Amino acid sequence: MNRILSQKYQILADQAIYSGTSFLMTMLMAHQLETITFGYYSAFVLALYLAVSAISAWTLQVFQVANDKKPAYVSYIFLLQLVIMLMAIILIGLAGQLYGFSYSADWYFFGLGFIFYDFGRKLILSLQKTAEALLLDILISVLLIVAGLFLIFNELKDISDMFRIFAIVYGIAAIIIVAVIRPFQIMVSDFYHYTKRQIQAGRWLFFTAIGQWWAGNLFIVSSGIYLGAAALGALRLSQSLFGILNILLQAYENYVLPQTAAHLNNNLESGISYLKRTNQRLGWVFLPVLLTIFIFAKPVITLAGGSQYTPYAYVLQGWSVVYVFIYLSQPIRFAIRSLHLNRHFFVGYMLSLGFAWLSASWLLSGFGLYGVFTGLIISQVILMIYWIYILQQKNLNVWKSFI
Repeated sequence: MNRILSQKYQILADQAIYSGTSFLMTMLMAHQLETITFGYYSAFVLALYLAVSAISAWTLQVFQVANDKKPAYVSYIFLLQLVIMLMAIILIGLAGQLYGFSYSADWYFFGLGFIFYDFGRKLILSLQKTAEALLLDILISVLLIVAGLFLIFNELKDISDMFRIFAIVYGIAAIIIVAVIRPFQIMVSDFYHYTKRQIQAGRWLFFTAIGQWWAGNLFIVSSGIYLGAAALGALRLSQSLFGILNILLQAYENYVLPQTAAHLNNNLESGISYLKRTNQRLGWVFLPVLLTIFIFAKPVITLAGGSQYTPYAYVLQGWSVVYVFIYLSQPIRFAIRSLHLNRHFFVGYMLSLGFAWLSASWLLSGFGLYGVFTGLIISQVILMIYWIYILQQKNLNVWKSFI
């Protein structure tokens, strides 16, 4: 029991350190770079997050639920990650050239390091080596913060210089990850067996991951195309400020989702009652924070990104409203997941994505950044309506969890 509790708190501490460092790095880049350059940086990082989601569907997500975690399989996952990661970086480079932007070598090294570090720490956690993952993230976080202070004190504002320094830190992380995992036990005879398994298990995970990412980010990506890099940078900076709430939502999901499944499997009314109680408790924390951010949006965004972002305070307010709808969707989402309605979970995101594709150009061209938030809110409403309809067919009146 002590070991389990120890591991639980190690995982929580690890996630807090990783997310907190990402938040600090975003604030650093916003302060050091001009708004347009920060917008280009934000677009690149968004592409990296898409790559992380897509690659994870073929590698980590399959590995995490596999019973077989033999050294040969670990080595195979490691090699597969390297191959797909290189392919993803090449595609990102080609996409950049398509939009008239050529990346220097420093961008590519930073991108590879960013993707590989995220993969490596999660793989170590999947192997139950929580202490090693925690120590790795502490070390890399310290090095990234030191690198950030070096940039500030030397007034380095060129993004390629920044990427070069951060890439060195990620290179150190890669050496440590390889030393911990020791992925040297793959044999040619294993390739067919493992590849067949990965394709069978990963294909729907891949399509779902891509659909979820685009459903959540299409309006943000479109803002860079229709409104310019500065608008995209403001959106991403404001979104990053909600990182703490995202950690809260993730921790909430990790705990509540299995509990919801257990209650719903035993008794539907018990499941609804449990969702109601947990949703109300989350609301007592979640909603006051959103209200505070909404009221004090101007000083918060100025503190985060500098005076150049003060005119974008309304963007922070827009995100606050979007997160209210994200909060409202939680019990519906948990019910769908708990009842294993995976196909409807996927279809919901496809409907949301379909609306985004059809409306993004009109909303952004006509209403600017206000159109982004209108689209994001309507997308959430579409998800909720479809999932509620499906749950009603299952005689589960999940709307009772709101009152």
